[in-house]
Amino acid sequence: FPESVRRSWPACAMTSVTLRRVLPDEPARWALLAATSTALGVLVGPTTIGFACLMPIVVVSLRKRTRTVTLIAGVFLILGMISGSAATARVMATRESKTPDGVVELTFGVVEDASSNRYGIAVGEPRRIDGRPWNGPRLAVDGLDESIEVGATVVARGSLRSGVRRIRDEIVAGTLSIDMLEAVHPSRNPAFVVGNALRRRVQTTFGGGRRSDGLIIGLLIGDTRRLGAVDLENLRRSGLAHFVAVSGSNVAVFMIAWWIVTAPLSVRPRFRALLGGAGLAIFVVVTRWEPSVIRASVMTAVPLVGASLGVPVDPWMALGVAVTALLLVSGDLLGSVGFQLSVMATAGVLVGVALSRDRTPRWVWMALLVTISAQIAVAPIILVVFGSMPLVAPLANLVVAPLVTAATVLGGLSLVVGALHPVASAVAQLILTVADITSAGPQLGVAGVVATIVTGTLVAARVTRPVGVAAALLVVLVVAGQSSPWPSVPTVVVLDVGQGDAILLQDPSGRAVLIDGGSDPGTLDRALRRHAVSRLDVVVATHGDADHVAGLVELLGAYDVGELWVARFGTGSDLLAEVIDAALITDTPVIEVDAGVEMMLGTIRIEVVGPQRRYASDNDGSVAIMAAAGRSVLIPGDIEAIAQREMPPLRPDVLIVPHHGSSSTDQDWLERTVGDIAVLSYGENRYGHPNPEIVSVLELADTEIRSTFLEGDVVIPLVGSR
Repeated sequence: FPESVRRSWPACAMTSVTLRRVLPDEPARWALLAATSTALGVLVGPTTIGFACLMPIVVVSLRKRTRTVTLIAGVFLILGMISGSAATARVMATRESKTPDGVVELTFGVVEDASSNRYGIAVGEPRRIDGRPWNGPRLAVDGLDESIEVGATVVARGSLRSGVRRIRDEIVAGTLSIDMLEAVHPSRNPAFVVGNALRRRVQTTFGGGRRSDGLIIGLLIGDTRRLGAVDLENLRRSGLAHFVAVSGSNVAVFMIAWWIVTAPLSVRPRFRALLGGAGLAIFVVVTRWEPSVIRASVMTAVPLVGASLGVPVDPWMALGVAVTALLLVSGDLLGSVGFQLSVMATAGVLVGVALSRDRTPRWVWMALLVTISAQIAVAPIILVVFGSMPLVAPLANLVVAPLVTAATVLGGLSLVVGALHPVASAVAQLILTVADITSAGPQLGVAGVVATIVTGTLVAARVTRPVGVAAALLVVLVVAGQSSPWPSVPTVVVLDVGQGDAILLQDPSGRAVLIDGGSDPGTLDRALRRHAVSRLDVVVATHGDADHVAGLVELLGAYDVGELWVARFGTGSDLLAEVIDAALITDTPVIEVDAGVEMMLGTIRIEVVGPQRRYASDNDGSVAIMAAAGRSVLIPGDIEAIAQREMPPLRPDVLIVPHHGSSSTDQDWLERTVGDIAVLSYGENRYGHPNPEIVSVLELADTEIRSTFLEGDVVIPLVGSR
């Protein structure tokens, strides 16, 4: 800002000082300009918009003072457009490729093994099909054992079906379902051999099944498959999920250990740089080339190369050069949320470090400002992708960051010194505890984030501090005055868990019962959070089908549950046995119930009306619940015609239609039983739920039909009338 403006407007003076403190030196600015121009070029591609962006650059380049800047911007914009066009062409080639369908013998290289994602699906690069060379597009591989690691060459026979899908950040043209493995040849590449061995060592050392061990694996190598969906959601809602998306801090810890091991060989700068590059390549293999790791590794390699050439490289220049190089090589990276968050978080960290430079005590200010700057930097991406951002994220990160460093270091040392394993697990458990507590904090939308940033800025500036404090108090009063999502009257909520059942009974006293939990624990956890549920007096597993109880296994370990009810006459299933085991591990009493069992949940009377006896069908043996508090609701699980005919005559005000509206329901029973409201709980499915004839019966009965598929959560008060 000009001197006159800075004198007249103190805020402009403060901004000017801040910018001087934050902005890097000129060479680094050029690197950042190149990165920004490349990203813009990749984004717009060789389109009318792209060439329109070149016009102002050409005009500005006519001025001598700005010629260098505009030349850099123009060149890298064009290069980015070329890279973006190439990335688009690769995707289109995959989408338009002709992949044969049928039984084939396929030879392929494993580019992502089954342990690289939460779905257990590998990705292969074809080399031969039915004995003939075939340079086809990459394929998803279903049924490949986790012991077959990246870099291996596999010969397998199975069913190949075409169909474009995405596995992590990879577009594949079809899926090979393996029937028989004929040959496996592990990679002989040293980086793959060492990297795969280290990954195996981490997974076996911390494979005990404890929550804390799952977190340590995530911290060390980014593998979150052993972290439960509830724990992952807690980390996300606390703003801590980035710690298990391996990034710069993990690379730093690994490289320190690598330098210690290779110290005797690191005599000359150039040889040290080569060893550093080898270490980075190994770590990229260990973490299965997460975009954030690739960014951090290349950013680390830039100063190593600079040191070997005698060229100093500061962090800003390293960031700019790394982003530019990566986007020029693979424009696809720009579409990766992990890459976007990694770049923006790194920029935020560098801003925070610069702002804390002249403040004392510096370590306190650095921790605080780095955390806040990083959170502000990633806020736009988080809001677009997830729709909300936790208010307590800066505080949670401030508390957890040193614990994460400790858990990561101790976890790494545990690979060599087994006695440190319990200590590492204890620190990891402390991190999960902090996430459990802070995940209950407010989640801010766009308006909330903007208001928080503006308020913080006003408080930070001495001139506007009184206004900022007043604004902060107003925000606190508004948040405190918001009504609780817990209902003030007895309520039944049919939760939207996709294709499945999960029904919640809530009493104004704060007590709650959950009947079934759908198939996905993460979806169930988010649904319960929407209704402010943190404790459940009773969880009912009506029967053993996955779409009713698969979500309950993790819930019993993550929520405070009073009792688990199961059917006395249930035929049982492996999945139901897992639910019971999870209850026993957490010392949750398991109660076998049948018709006649009753309880009071505050003002809600709950009665078990089925099963009446032992049935051949597990569906007929479902626990059926009648709940009433003014109005009544029948929650019958998946009972079918035989059990329906044997049930005593009932006429509830609200009926949860059995078996998601399946044709297995007796239509006469349905016509006699349905009351004012019928709720269909279902999602997208291949079973034809709900059956049109069942829907027709409900329509002829003049019943109000509601569904989770169309409405989401269906909330019905058990007081008043229709």
